[in-house]
Amino acid sequence: MFAPSWIARHLLALAMVALFIRMGIWQLTKGESAQGSLQNLFYGVEWPIFAAFVVYWWYKMIREELAPQDDGGPQWGAGGRIAPEAPWRPELDGPRMLTAASDSPEEDDELDAYNRYLTSLYERDVLREALKQIDPKQITSKQINAKQINGAR
Repeated sequence: MFAPSWIARHLLALAMVALFIRMGIWQLTKGESAQGSLQNLFYGVEWPIFAAFVVYWWYKMIREELAPQDDGGPQWGAGGRIAPEAPWRPELDGPRMLTAASDSPEEDDELDAYNRYLTSLYERDVLREALKQIDPKQITSKQINAKQINGAR
């Protein structure tokens, strides 16, 4: 909350609120003058609403920063991607990554195919991340197929 980036956010919010209130006062005084119109009076009401909006979002940012972190969320995999906690494999009869709309234990071929597709995408991304760490001079063409890396079919 007192890091330089947070101090800059606090100052920006304070400056915006001050500016918006000043603009509202200016529009109200202009609307009450002989050259003013009803439009100026409405703008005089609108600027403080903008200031209230800034205060609301500033409050939400502070509340989110002070909220306890949720460690029970998804586990992160390679490259910051969300990893399936337990990839569903039909032969292992493990938990499914996705659940069908109904809770019936019936087989859903479309869901199974989608889960296999998601698992293959995740494994491909993990392979790409691992290959970035390897020196290309150490790999021979017999060891890996470029089509497998690029996901071509």
